[in-house]
Amino acid sequence: MAHQPKPFFRTGRGWYVQLGKQQIKLCPGPENTETEKAAWAAFHTLMAERAKPRPASPNSANSATLTVVEVFEKFLDWCQKHRSERTYEWSKGHIQAFCDHLPDAAMPATDLRPFHVVEWVDSKPTWGANQKRGAIVAVTRPFNWAAKLGYITASPVRGVEKPTPTKRHSRMTPEDFTKLIGFVKDEPFRDLLTFAYEAGCRPQEARLIEARHLKLDQHRVEIPPSEAKGKRRWRVIYLSERAAAIVRRLAELRPTGPLFLNVDGNPWQAQAIVCRFQRLLVKLAGVEQQVPRLPRFNYRTYTDPAERAAAKKAHQEKLVELRKERAKLARQGDVRFAMYDLRHCFASRKLKEGHDPITVAALLGHKDGTMLCRHYEGISTDGDHLRAAVTDGSGA
Repeated sequence: MAHQPKPFFRTGRGWYVQLGKQQIKLCPGPENTETEKAAWAAFHTLMAERAKPRPASPNSANSATLTVVEVFEKFLDWCQKHRSERTYEWSKGHIQAFCDHLPDAAMPATDLRPFHVVEWVDSKPTWGANQKRGAIVAVTRPFNWAAKLGYITASPVRGVEKPTPTKRHSRMTPEDFTKLIGFVKDEPFRDLLTFAYEAGCRPQEARLIEARHLKLDQHRVEIPPSEAKGKRRWRVIYLSERAAAIVRRLAELRPTGPLFLNVDGNPWQAQAIVCRFQRLLVKLAGVEQQVPRLPRFNYRTYTDPAERAAAKKAHQEKLVELRKERAKLARQGDVRFAMYDLRHCFASRKLKEGHDPITVAALLGHKDGTMLCRHYEGISTDGDHLRAAVTDGSGA
């Protein structure tokens, strides 16, 4: 049977009542018949006030009529102001895809159901567990955010089950990197990969480095908190002789703007790097002859603007089809390297060289060794290294 609240006396403090997790003072002491009557009178007044229906808030009527699209728009406006451009674009892309899938994105937010999200991700047969998990997060987060700020009473898609994340089991070795870099013919991409391999930096960090970040007299790169991942502390990238030579040469060529540019002189985009790695994987698998090369679109061939626009559109469609075919072939190979594997390779290499985990974690830009132990466990499966560690100095 539920406990009914009633006034009680706290020595030296007065009369109180317990309502939920809150203790409310009714009147001061001492403990006698008069103060007890006053406490009960205050208690009845308090309970009567709590029983009255609360007036609707100014936003309640509006909240009840907010549509799915309006919730998404409010979240994206907030995201654009308070989150990084990369986070904003990532959220926007998933939200747009989800809205395109809904039968009516203008439905009231209260009519949205978890099955809408589940059916959307299930309609993507090429998505893996990680991609589905990220997509679910992207479209449920705006409703959790809206409920937290009071735009809606509660998230209609709260509790959607997400797939268990999986790890890519690709362990790049120095020998793999040597073989991979052998297929790279242009200097800009070779510089980018070599620098990332030598410095162990994140791909996005390599893409944004400018001459103003360099401290070559100290063999390091210093990225301020406002530009670093997490935006909380400085990111310091320590440079080997080889990495320092690359950025020193590029800084002389480009005193302003990003140091690493592609063959067209433009900053590297994340998707462009993904495409380049897919080409490398196709070459590693020895199936590059199965993907025909598409020559660059030549604007000078067309004089009529309408004809040029139509030809360009057809060229883009062919390019998209070739990219899909190349991505399919890249997934069929024995190895599936990405640029982030250069960072993993750096961490494993430094651990095997005998550097302690705290030092390696600092080189990677982690605040402690927790992340290193959780995600760089590949060294525990290297039988040769572990056997050498056991026999080292034993005279075997």
